[in-house]
Order: sequence, then C-alpha cells, then structure tokens
Amino acid sequence: MDYEEDQLIEQTRLCQLDELASDRWLSHHQAVVQLSLKAVSQTAQLKEETVYSKLMVAEKVSLLVYDAILIEIWREEILPHLLKTETSLSPLMIYTVLYHEGAVISLLELLLYHSAACEALGDSIVDLIDYCHRTLLRSAATAAPRNPSLADSPLLKHLDVSHLEANIAIRCIAILRFLAGHADNLSEIVTSRMLTTTDVPLLAVQLMDQQPWIRQEKRRRMGSDDSGSRDDDERAEIYDNGQWRPCTDDEASGSNVGQLHPVAAHLWLLLLSLLMSPVAPRKYELNDFRCQQLLKLRSSLNNYVIDQIPPLADFEQWLVQLSVVGAHQVWRHSGPTQKPFILELVAEMRQLLLKQLAVKWTAILDGQRQFLSDESPETVQRLAAIYDPENLETTFNHCTAKATVPTTSSATEINRRTCTTATSTCTLCNKQAQHRCSRCRCQHYCSKECQVADWPTHKSDCKPALKGLTRREGNHLLLLQQ
Repeated sequence: MDYEEDQLIEQTRLCQLDELASDRWLSHHQAVVQLSLKAVSQTAQLKEETVYSKLMVAEKVSLLVYDAILIEIWREEILPHLLKTETSLSPLMIYTVLYHEGAVISLLELLLYHSAACEALGDSIVDLIDYCHRTLLRSAATAAPRNPSLADSPLLKHLDVSHLEANIAIRCIAILRFLAGHADNLSEIVTSRMLTTTDVPLLAVQLMDQQPWIRQEKRRRMGSDDSGSRDDDERAEIYDNGQWRPCTDDEASGSNVGQLHPVAAHLWLLLLSLLMSPVAPRKYELNDFRCQQLLKLRSSLNNYVIDQIPPLADFEQWLVQLSVVGAHQVWRHSGPTQKPFILELVAEMRQLLLKQLAVKWTAILDGQRQFLSDESPETVQRLAAIYDPENLETTFNHCTAKATVPTTSSATEINRRTCTTATSTCTLCNKQAQHRCSRCRCQHYCSKECQVADWPTHKSDCKPALKGLTRREGNHLLLLQQ
C-alpha cells in the first residue's frame, strides 16, 4: 500500500498557530497519526521502513520538529489561559491536539534511529535539542511534589494526560541518545549545544536518579467500612514497550541486579556518547558541582550494568579517575583543552512562533475557543475516522496482508473508496498496478511481464532510490526490541 503513504505524506503541511482551529490542520493531524502508526508497524515487524525513506525523499523531517514546537507553545501559552476563562471546552478536542504531539515525537524517535535522518534535520536539530531539553526539565519538575502539571486540571482529570506526558518525555530521552550517538556525522555545534548550552549530562544524572520509567499511579478503591467511602491507593507502574503495567517488587525497588531497563540503557549510552567523545575535554568544563553530580553514578554502575553495556567499563574507569585525581587532571592526556571559537546556532522556530502569537493573540484565542468547543456530529465523525479501531488495525497490519476489511462505519467506507481511486496504473498497459520497480520505486506495473517488456525503455531512467533500512541493520537492536 505504498500509494497510501505517498498520499499521507502529501497531506502533511506547515500549519501556523491560527490554523490549529481549521480543517486543514485536522487533515494534517490525520496524516501524521497514520504515518506514525505505519512506521511503528514496519519497525515492530522488521519490515522495510518505507515511511522513513519517503519522508527523507520528501524532506519533511524538519516539519515534524516544527510540529512538536507548535503544539508545545499551544500547550504552554494558549491552553492554560483557555482552561481558566472558558467552561465549555471539549476534553475530546483538547486531547486531540495533545495526542498530536505524542504522535509527532513517536515518529521522530523512529526516524532518528538512522544517521541520515539526523543529518536531514539541518539547522532544526538545534530546535529539537532545545525542545527535548525543555520537555525533560518539565518532566523532572512535575515529578517533584508541589509542582502541578496539566493533568491536574479538573477538565482533563478523566483523561490520562499524565500518561501522554510521560511517554513524550521518555521518547525525548531516546531522541537525545540517537543524536548523541550520531554526533560523529553531525556538526560540532550539535555536541556543543548538548554539552554546554543545555548541559544534557547533568540532566541525564538527574533522570537516572528519578527513574522516569517508574511512576506511582493513584487508584480509587472502595473502603472496607459500611459507609462505602473511597480511599486513594497508590500502585507502582513501569514503562514497558510504550505501555504502563504494574511492576514487581524488584522493579519497584529499583534493583540493579536484573535486566537493565531500556530507558536506563538510553541514559547510560547518552552519557557515554557525550562524555567519552573526543571533543568533550574542549567543550565540557568539569567544575566542582558537575563532578559532584557525575560521581553519583558510581553507585548505579555495577557489574550487572556493565555486562549488558560493555563500553561502560571505560566510563567507570573515567569516573574512578575523576574521584581520585580531580577535574583538572582527568582530561589532562586528552589533547588540548583550549576551547575553540564556534559560532552557535540560534533556535529560531520557537521565537518565530512566539512572535506570531503575540501579534495574533486575540484572533488565535477566538479561533481556539470555537475549535475546542466544537462537538458537532460532523467533527466527531471526522475524529472517529482518524481513531476508528478497524482503521487502526488495518494500518498496523498493512505490511503483511491485502485482506479486505469488513466495513461497519461510514468513515471506513470513505477511506476504502479513497484508497481505491488513488491506485496507480501500469506504465505499459494502463491497467490497475499492484507493483512497482523495486530499484527506483517510481514506475508502476500490473505484472512481471509488463515490467520485463518495459525494461529496455525504463533502464536509462532507473536510478536507485534511498535504501529502506530495517532494524536488523544496527548494533543496538536488542535495546530497541526490549
């Protein structure tokens, strides 16, 4: 179903803040959600990642970064104001916008596994680093007591917003880990941004101590007395493959004896990639406070962790040297420590969106009031077409079968008719084409005979397309499968 992916990528477009309350953004939202599900399906089944290849060819990886920052500004600047002043807002419409951010970050996590996707970000990689840093700082702050989050709003108390926020934060950890792992193919400005401007190593130490992959979830249970009163019961849950499940006693205690949690592995690999890089002595100043925080890692870095990530043995030795000889001597033999003169990129996306918000504040608020209060049958039916269970199941299984799905809703029937009319035709005989050239992926054919007959003509124009990578091509497949 390659034609479906082509059609969805064409529907993704650049939307402004005042367009969040429009049909254009809903079409864009539907395309992003479907592409994210298709990318997850291809990764889970170890199939050819055609979504990654086509997004790279369309040069729309940076558009996803812009999308994430757009929803971040909406969540921080517009939504709190509306929650305080409006009483007729629809929780369904609010959650739709919040869910869009989660879908974008999920898609970015899958794309940035590949080094080519990191290079395709260009200057927007600085905006992405700053976004992940802000998200993780907010997650660390809301984990502390007396720091309210968006999930505490009375209007959103019935929605699992905290689950969505935690998922986004955990995926941001993986994104930073991938960017740091591909630093050799990126500009030194990226490494400098992560080491000096945002100080990602200290943030990773704080997250390692807080363990964001474990949370205390409050449950309501009936009281044992005759009055039937309800008591709050807290239960520890652990993040497991995109879901939260009740954790065992060993997992809740944070024992380091068993299998290392994938999020913890991402944090260890992030620290290893940043602090053990050749450019770290020139860019990361080890003052007394940073040394004190980094030395906290020694209590968590035991033989069980090193057995699962062997390169951490060098990092453990580096921490021992740091504790013995101090910050001024640990990098003495690492070459010149003089800081180079580097021009720093400015994260422009957020600043431009904030300026747009200041200029169009009244118009944007008026549009958002109408959009977030809309519960008309047409809007609900359109959202049902996006989140239709049959639609989602078909999307998830699109790599393995072409089976006809029985339709029970008008939304599904509309989608079937749309996909049928979008089918390509054979280059040679103009019949309905179910195949395409596996080398250039541009010419469509109805059968192998037509492709062979057209090869003398097509041979001169056939050029290899971008290679579709799979998760088998990498040295950390085991961590991703966990």
